[in-house]
Amino acid sequence: MDVLAVSPESDYAGESASAIRLLENGLARYHLRKPDWTAGQTAGFIRQLPGDLQSRVSIHQHHELADAFPVGLHYKDGADPISAKPPEEAVVSRSLHRLADLGDACAGMKYVFLSPVFPSISKPGHAPDWAPGELSAALSAERSARIYALGGIHPENSAEALRLGFDGVVLHGALWQSSDPVEVLSLFRRAAA
Repeated sequence: MDVLAVSPESDYAGESASAIRLLENGLARYHLRKPDWTAGQTAGFIRQLPGDLQSRVSIHQHHELADAFPVGLHYKDGADPISAKPPEEAVVSRSLHRLADLGDACAGMKYVFLSPVFPSISKPGHAPDWAPGELSAALSAERSARIYALGGIHPENSAEALRLGFDGVVLHGALWQSSDPVEVLSLFRRAAA
């Protein structure tokens, strides 16, 4: 099972060190989502990572930084990443919140985040609006990109996400609300074994 992570939205003490440790301990990809950061702050964070790990980071804002760093680009639901003409070598992904858009959302993407899959940990009251059978049917259809479960993911339900047909999970609340994000990652990796 692939395990990805989305950064906390606000500042997090020691985040770059945590990101390095997560990537060194099996995290497939780290998504830097900081809506309030400037391009300079985003570039500063990327510079703190060893060069070989920078290519396993995707940025949600300031996509122009892909000209200077080997980062992936992530687009929010409703954005048109194809018209943005990302660099050919960039890993391109997007977020999605509606099952009906799943087929179209995969076009041109390496992978897609679908959320919320379970009731959210970090956004109380944010829950899926589809039945498990609908979700499973949509995920079993032919597609051109990998699909990752986001929203309410914790070690106890990660296997359920895989049974539904997801290619992996995206950690957010479970990771950043813990005292040791690397230990949380290891719990997910053990659950997948």
